[in-house]
Amino acid sequence: MRGLGSNGLATASVRARPSAFAGTFAALVLCAAVVTASVAIAVSASAVPSSPKQYAVYEMGLVFSQITVYLSIFVIGQVMSLAVSQRGRESALLRAIGAGPWQIRRMVATEALVTALLALPVGYGLGALVAWGWFGVLDTGGMVPAGMTLHIGLGPLFAALGTLVVCSQLGGFIAARRSSRTRPSAALAAAQVPGGEQAGGIRGLVALVFLTGAVVLTVVAAAGSAENAGDVIPLVLLAYLVATEVGGPWLGRLATRVAAPVVRSLGGVAGELAIAGSRARSRRLSAAITPIAMVTAFALAQFVALAASDDIDAAALFGTLLYAVFAGLVAANTLVILTLERLREFSLLRTIGAEKGQVRAVVLAESAITALAGVGTGTAIGCAVMVPLGGKTGTPLSGLPVWAWAATLGAGGLLVWAASAAPLGRMFRVRPIDGVTRRSA
Repeated sequence: MRGLGSNGLATASVRARPSAFAGTFAALVLCAAVVTASVAIAVSASAVPSSPKQYAVYEMGLVFSQITVYLSIFVIGQVMSLAVSQRGRESALLRAIGAGPWQIRRMVATEALVTALLALPVGYGLGALVAWGWFGVLDTGGMVPAGMTLHIGLGPLFAALGTLVVCSQLGGFIAARRSSRTRPSAALAAAQVPGGEQAGGIRGLVALVFLTGAVVLTVVAAAGSAENAGDVIPLVLLAYLVATEVGGPWLGRLATRVAAPVVRSLGGVAGELAIAGSRARSRRLSAAITPIAMVTAFALAQFVALAASDDIDAAALFGTLLYAVFAGLVAANTLVILTLERLREFSLLRTIGAEKGQVRAVVLAESAITALAGVGTGTAIGCAVMVPLGGKTGTPLSGLPVWAWAATLGAGGLLVWAASAAPLGRMFRVRPIDGVTRRSA
């Protein structure tokens, strides 16, 4: 294996599983687009004289930039972990023929860097279009400060580049650590039999540590001044979201247990299969649960703040929707990949007599469990933050209108179902016997 460098391993890995590469690429493109748009707004506002409008626009762009960078680290880490786990057999074979752990880690790091560089121009171009749309909303709402013009320029480009490189390398390190440390024989055995994933006791303990920290921050903020409480809300949200990211597999298992009685009673055999599948794939599902929880919690907090204002700030609403689309598309991309990799499983069901409608019923039941885990966790986080702190800052959760609750929760559930079911049409076009003998897409 010494003659094959990390570049060659990365190239061979991508060719072996292009769908995983596409998923990481899509996540990085979306990350670059949001960072580009947010930084462009902030930089353009910083170039004009100080005024209330100037400060509001600058602060808006800066806040969305920071949130995107923070959350992209977790989201991209999850997506890359999923991509690496999909290539578990290839990594195990490389280990078996002499590749060392450092070569696996370098392979993933190289692939992550190349993917980030390829995603940069696409994300930058998309972000420029989003920035012009955002600026148009600001202008229409009369929020553009005097003398402000939109400049895309090199600042947003370098910001997007730095974000992609850092996020991809951190995500690659997290993703490669587990696969590089697994013994080749154990990795090959796990790759032969999908599922059986363990949530991990250490992950659970780390998640509890971050959860405890979030609760402590909430208590401290609730005991302080209203101004300090408002400033600390993003930090408290971040702490809860880190706990969600780390404890994703445990949340998936908890949601499966909670939903099991209803799914069994309504779904019959399809429900039983959905429960078994969700339990077996708890680690993979956490890659979708995390962004869904993120967007739900963030959207609730933002909608509460907007509902408490005298008039709805269209520019802030645009930014909130921008972030929601970013996290939502990443979650959808992950769910599509998770469904595509089950070609052999669904083909086997069809081979032994399952109808297409029954397969769809399994996917629908699993979507309900995933939505419960993601949307339910996000709602719990939003309430845990805004109930004790919202009243103190003048933005009580009780002020959130019914339509905002319905839109947030309904959109999350619909997203999970649509993304999970989208690949089924393509998969049903494959003959069952061919799907059983074919390696997963």
